[in-house]
Amino acid sequence: MVDTVRSPGWMNDLLIYEIATKSFTSPDGPGSGTFNSLRHKLPYLHELGINGIWLTGHSLADPTHFYNIWTQYACIEPDVIDPTLGTEQDFKDLIAAAHAFGICVFLDVIEHGVMENSPLVQRKPHWFRGKSWGMVDFDFDLHDLELDQWWVDMWTRYVVEFGVDGFRIDLGMRRADLYAKVRENAARAGHDIIYINELNYKGALDFSTQSGLTRIPPREDFLKIIDLIQRDPPTLLSPHRKRPDEINGQHGYATRWGKEQWDAWLHSVTQRQTVDETPPWAYSSGQISSHDNGWEGFEYDNPYTAQGSRFIFGYGSLFSGLVPIWVSGEEFNAPYQALPTLSPHLFGGARPGEGKWLYGGEVQWGALDEPEHRAMFEDVKRLIAIRKSEARILGAATNTGDLRIQPLSYTSARPIPIPYLRWGGGQAVIVAGNPHTDQAVTVQVSVPVEPGRLTEAARYQLTDLWQGESWMVERADLHTLSLSIPPDKTSGGGLRLIRVAPG
Repeated sequence: MVDTVRSPGWMNDLLIYEIATKSFTSPDGPGSGTFNSLRHKLPYLHELGINGIWLTGHSLADPTHFYNIWTQYACIEPDVIDPTLGTEQDFKDLIAAAHAFGICVFLDVIEHGVMENSPLVQRKPHWFRGKSWGMVDFDFDLHDLELDQWWVDMWTRYVVEFGVDGFRIDLGMRRADLYAKVRENAARAGHDIIYINELNYKGALDFSTQSGLTRIPPREDFLKIIDLIQRDPPTLLSPHRKRPDEINGQHGYATRWGKEQWDAWLHSVTQRQTVDETPPWAYSSGQISSHDNGWEGFEYDNPYTAQGSRFIFGYGSLFSGLVPIWVSGEEFNAPYQALPTLSPHLFGGARPGEGKWLYGGEVQWGALDEPEHRAMFEDVKRLIAIRKSEARILGAATNTGDLRIQPLSYTSARPIPIPYLRWGGGQAVIVAGNPHTDQAVTVQVSVPVEPGRLTEAARYQLTDLWQGESWMVERADLHTLSLSIPPDKTSGGGLRLIRVAPG
């Protein structure tokens, strides 16, 4: 049996920024990023305000297997640092520098297997059984003592010697007992770590069954080891992975999420997850984008989800009580530029440079010199600062914790997603969004004054955290509070964030 974990307290303030190491920076041309070139961008990440890096690139991997580019997911030897990224010392220096900026680093674990040409397959053929994703799969059903110990020692070393802060488990965890031992080893070394699982229990079970991979752990063990469920409850990613016309026949990005979709999304957040599928003490992600955006078959120019939407960043992720995740460059609405060899085909090299997979996009840092992109960066930076300054109210909550979120009664001449209320310490914040880009929307909301949520008072001070204005209202005015929300995808637009405090 696996001992029950309790996720570290710093997770309620966690903001995760996914980085594909080779395409995040381009010191010697597209796809030439290294640990050292990434380290030089840490001041930028510190200025932005993120405090967690999901690093999708560290160990020896194949340079062409997926979409004709180097990817961490085509792993050859998970215990060997890829020399094209730097040395072991370079990797240690990167993590130490990130920690100096208050940034955690999480590594991708490709648990299902390795490339067929891996030296591991030659040395230990009995460790493997079956194939998936054009690779050979570890046979964790063996419970081979040598394989198990190698796995535990490898990930323990990444914590103890390199200083990493946790792991994101690609395609779902299969041996919770092994990860429990890694956590125990890390704790003995005085280092808290977390596990981010790509799927909830049902999703992991379904995928394991369909793919023929090693079965996942018993439900009770699975539920005891995970700290963060990626994409669960339903997040913003699902409408943006392939062809936009697959979603309600609509085009564009935020436009594919109409009022009904957002209302259903908010309902799923407020209702949380069942204990049967998600660890009750774990967190769920408010994922905007991930490397999975733009898979084979994606037909449009840019696979980023937000596309300059302040509404998506704020309403759907930063202020929703979930742990935000997004891909590098999205914070300034970076133009998408495929790496020169990126193919639109998962296992084929045809049509190089025409792929749309977000992992294979070279971040276009020069766009920050353009006013529109700089304005997006400044707005996202400000939204992050608001989340941090109001962490008591706007921070994340565990799946069965007190999320402190309530949909508000409202009226609006134009359809918008339901405004919601977050609260803490006797104060509250109204989060109202406008996904429309053509004009402002006026909404009238009714804010309840209830014990345990908002302290009763005769008058209240309202502070617009997004625009910087402040005014006083009578208690009765809270029941018919009128707010004008500027159009989305404009500087300072897409949202109203009103703190309500007893006056």
